Amino acid sequence: MLLRHLRYLLAVADHGGFTRAAEVLHVSQPTLSQQIRQLEETLGVSLFDRTSRTVRPTDAGLAYIECARRVLVELAAGKRALHDVKDLSRGTLRLAMAPTFMAYVLGPLVRDYISQFPNIRLEIFELSMGDIETGLVDDSLDIAVAFDQVRNADIESIPAFVETLGLMVGRAHPLYDCQEALTTGQLAQLDFALLTPDFATRICIDEYFTKAKITPKVTI
Repeated sequence: MLLRHLRYLLAVADHGGFTRAAEVLHVSQPTLSQQIRQLEETLGVSLFDRTSRTVRPTDAGLAYIECARRVLVELAAGKRALHDVKDLSRGTLRLAMAPTFMAYVLGPLVRDYISQFPNIRLEIFELSMGDIETGLVDDSLDIAVAFDQVRNADIESIPAFVETLGLMVGRAHPLYDCQEALTTGQLAQLDFALLTPDFATRICIDEYFTKAKITPKVTI
């Protein structure tokens, strides 16, 4: 069964006969009659009563015509929905962020997004780098804000900004008022509270320690 069969069916029903319907559809009457016959053979029922001068739908035809109308309405709505998605006026965007960025990137980003795309639903996920890469590859995510250390060649990354990691100490710490860069020797004597090694931030820190030939004392 083709979409053409449904359009032909509704044309015959709306115009009360094959002659006028064929004119509106710009097809020959034999062609139109053949298409309706094919539809009836596919369904196994007669859709029109052809015994009178006016072609009328049978009871089965009336039931099927109503269904056909709904189908065409839904298909038209689907076509409009595709246009809306292309036009950025409808749809869903699935965004993931690494935990590091959630605290200060998310708020302004969502504010600006909603002002520009109010009709596109935004779904936000807080995930690790590994889960983000998996989601992007298996198409459960559309886009992500994460560290630029992508390990999968199927993922395209665009640098958005550069962050500098710094050392933080409490007010009572001897280095609290220090205005100079610390030496590697000073860093090696400190006790660190760090994220676990599966976080991208920790990976960056460990790479720095390796290059500086420091074995950090991680207490937390």
